[in-house]
Amino acid sequence: MTTEIKRIVLYGGNKLSMMFYLGIRKYFPHLYITVVYLYTGFINIPDPIAENAWAKISYIKYGDYDTLEAVFQGNDAIICTLDSKDTRYQIGLINTAEAAGIKVLVPTHYGIDVDTPILSKYSQRVDIRKIYRALKKSSLKYIIVAAGFSVEDFLAPHFGWDFANNSVLIHGDGTSVNSFTPIADLVRYTVAAVLRIDEFHGRKLRIATYTLSVLDWVAAVEAATGQKFLVRHQKQHPPLRDLKKTNGMSVAWWRAKCEMINILDQGGGLVDWSPHPLDNSLLPEVVPTPINEIIQKAYSLAHK
Repeated sequence: MTTEIKRIVLYGGNKLSMMFYLGIRKYFPHLYITVVYLYTGFINIPDPIAENAWAKISYIKYGDYDTLEAVFQGNDAIICTLDSKDTRYQIGLINTAEAAGIKVLVPTHYGIDVDTPILSKYSQRVDIRKIYRALKKSSLKYIIVAAGFSVEDFLAPHFGWDFANNSVLIHGDGTSVNSFTPIADLVRYTVAAVLRIDEFHGRKLRIATYTLSVLDWVAAVEAATGQKFLVRHQKQHPPLRDLKKTNGMSVAWWRAKCEMINILDQGGGLVDWSPHPLDNSLLPEVVPTPINEIIQKAYSLAHK
């Protein structure tokens, strides 16, 4: 029997939820969306997407699984967009989704392939393996999505890019190859796989739009913008005591970025490492975003 998907919950209420919402409205307009904004108490909740004929907004406190179950009822699938919240929230999500009669769940991951050997050296803020085990024990159909680095996150100052001044600071020699995916492509691949869940249930979906080194990115940026970039190299990233003073970000945020810089430098961000090829060809309905388009967008934002 074919699993029919008509109603999707975006569980998180953050920027990634917004990107999934916009992508679903553009590429999958037949789907009804529920956006669940999670909050801990006395904090500012982000501006919600307005409710309309194709979307509903719910505000749920972390850990309020009774209310969450009521919101989930009547929906078919959940795409979790939690910002690497700790594992227990996603274990609770799995149990609640199952109780509510949800058919499909995609847990937060989307990033580096957890089977890449280099990751044994680094901490995992979300233990995807525990989540994977919990999913296997449940009645839910599921997909684990690994998509490498977010292009939008990579083409940013904290990874050394200074588009305003046409320069880039590279940590290491810049020759290690990693996988990268624009958020729009991540959304399309993920939702397309959910709609074909009977084919993809229980597997890890390895996708990547670009597989490049940082030096390859420099060449692509120069070609797309017509500008020559000043390239500087730094053997190691700055220490945390310096990083945490910038941009008003927390120490935890910078520690995660330093970890990603190390992985980027050593080529640990591959999702197509042997013997696991990319799965892009399994979803031919998704047309990847041209690299020039994504670069020109990042460059134009820096020159507004």
